[in-house]
Amino acid sequence: MNDPVGLRAQCERKRCLRIGRLSFVVLAFSVRAAFAQVTNEITSINPVSAERGTSNLLVTFTLDTDAPLAPPAGALPNSVTIGGLVGTSVTHDSQYTITAIFDIPSDATPGPADAIITYSPPEGGTLAFVSPGGFVIDAGPDVAPVITSQPQTQRVAPGGVAKFTLIAYGGEPLIYQWQKDGAAIDGATEASFTIDPVDWTDAGAYRCVVHNDYGEATTDTATLVVADLPVGAYPIVDTSQDICYDDVAPMTCPSVDQAFHGQDAQIAGTHPSYTISADGLTTRDDVTGLTWTRHADWDDDGDIDVDDKLTFANAPLFAAALNAENYGGFSDWRVPTTKELYSLMDFRGTDPMTDDVSALTPFIDSTYFDFAYGDLNAGERAIDSQWVTSTLYLDTVMDGQTAMFGVNFADGRIKGYGLGGPGNEKLFYVRLCRGNADYGQNNFVDHGDGTITDRATWLMWSKDDSGDGSGAGPRSGVTWEAALAWVQQKNDERYLGYSDWRLPNAKELQGIIDYTRAPGATGSAAIDPIFNITQITNEAGQIDYPWFWSGTTHLRQDGSATAGAYVCFGRGMGYWSGQWQDVHGAGCQRSDPKDGVFGIAYVYVSDGYYFGSAPQGDAARGRNYVRLVRDADIGFAGDVSGDGVVNALDIESMVYALLNDSASFDATYPQGCYACADVNE
Repeated sequence: MNDPVGLRAQCERKRCLRIGRLSFVVLAFSVRAAFAQVTNEITSINPVSAERGTSNLLVTFTLDTDAPLAPPAGALPNSVTIGGLVGTSVTHDSQYTITAIFDIPSDATPGPADAIITYSPPEGGTLAFVSPGGFVIDAGPDVAPVITSQPQTQRVAPGGVAKFTLIAYGGEPLIYQWQKDGAAIDGATEASFTIDPVDWTDAGAYRCVVHNDYGEATTDTATLVVADLPVGAYPIVDTSQDICYDDVAPMTCPSVDQAFHGQDAQIAGTHPSYTISADGLTTRDDVTGLTWTRHADWDDDGDIDVDDKLTFANAPLFAAALNAENYGGFSDWRVPTTKELYSLMDFRGTDPMTDDVSALTPFIDSTYFDFAYGDLNAGERAIDSQWVTSTLYLDTVMDGQTAMFGVNFADGRIKGYGLGGPGNEKLFYVRLCRGNADYGQNNFVDHGDGTITDRATWLMWSKDDSGDGSGAGPRSGVTWEAALAWVQQKNDERYLGYSDWRLPNAKELQGIIDYTRAPGATGSAAIDPIFNITQITNEAGQIDYPWFWSGTTHLRQDGSATAGAYVCFGRGMGYWSGQWQDVHGAGCQRSDPKDGVFGIAYVYVSDGYYFGSAPQGDAARGRNYVRLVRDADIGFAGDVSGDGVVNALDIESMVYALLNDSASFDATYPQGCYACADVNE
């Protein structure tokens, strides 16, 4: 297509401020102790593995030569650790080589373990060398299997995909046998088991028996619920994050009694499923029912660059042009809302730290959707892959600019992007959608017991957040680790009658944003008033509302996991034009240091920290709030009325069914009952 309606914006393109090439990752900065931590790599470990029960093991670590350099030979590190094991008899005979002795207990958790070496350089702070999962603790050749990661319960609509996985260690070979309802499944003899497509008859209880010559172990039972979505509902597509992380690096997924349990990778969501059309022009999202334009090279010159971008004002005209030519066989293309476009976000992506994109992974599945980073030849940065939506911010950003909530598939964020003015209008990549016009429209029901069900997504939320309503300052929340622990505490308490609460992933949390509300425009948080939300005072001293943690890690280019994704229900603050102000809007999604302390890349100004290299001076808090979520009970035994909870209404429904014919019951309750025989349970 060669610019069918002449929409190419003619604007003065300015070379934006670039972040210089970094050779290290800033991890943390302590306010009180001026504690700064940066990370380099451990490039090799010898040996790379050892069995449980090994004692007096000499391990040699080789450090990288990137800046900041390792301390000179003879300077002993603060600590040398493998997982939770502390090395002794440490030596540092050459600048880039460290040795230490380890004793590995016979009951140590088998599997990959992080190796970390820390120093305190003379200039202050902490220098860390890390090898995520770089050392493997073997279960041993004559040890029965040990299961370290369990399969997860999930709900899937007919035609969807269900995948159960486990991680086990033990004497080789390990033999796997998956079972459904206690009976072996023919051919299901791998560490993972996939059902594609799912049928009604696949519903049941799944587990895996793992055995070797020395014994066997059985996983926890994971339930597959097969249920149609109610009319008008839209599912939240999973983030696809399938690796667990601590505050720094990948880790073996923790058990319920361990730190960092309950994060994104441990929660089974609705897996993405896409189908490319026969003509290759469109991609259908089989989960949401939305169909998308697959390509983004709109001038057909063989690459995706700044010449394929449009202004916010011209994007709907471009959609009209595609409709006029029946593009892909359809004439109802539209500019997506922020919620629609964000449904494509894939958190296996990595956030650029430089303009070298060769080793990056975008935050969208590029197998099914064309993608490009910013046009470096036109003076853009790699992160300039902002995609247009139809969602405007009700308030303004950055010195009074009108803003649109765009989705950035290069850095994995939603921001309110200033649209600019005549002759200097902001340009965006364009991907249009069609179908499922109800997507993103919530349908909340307050049950009057402290819980709220969204009958659009069939997620149940806590009405209250983790705050006490005291109106505290911007950093009055908790760290990411503490947020996960607080969720587990609430489960132990059976908070509001449930013990399966979780920290929502980034896409679930963004799903309850209300873009028709903003503190500066409506005097309220960007959330439906059916919810209670703590009021705070922000960095500028304004009455505002918190940011909320998700269970999703926001990965950087080098694979470090120091940041967690959060969603702003209050202003998206930043330090811009010499003052604190809203730079990205209430409803943006950004990332924060998980441990709540700030590295040397952060600058402190009048009750707030901001990221010094961020063009808009994004504020950083590191201590955010929590709102609990769980899967509503729709499709489960007992929820006859289909309202997402099992309560007195379901008893009334069953009585109705007993007193009337089944056809009448089916007409009244089209959702039916997944297992009505168990309603008394």
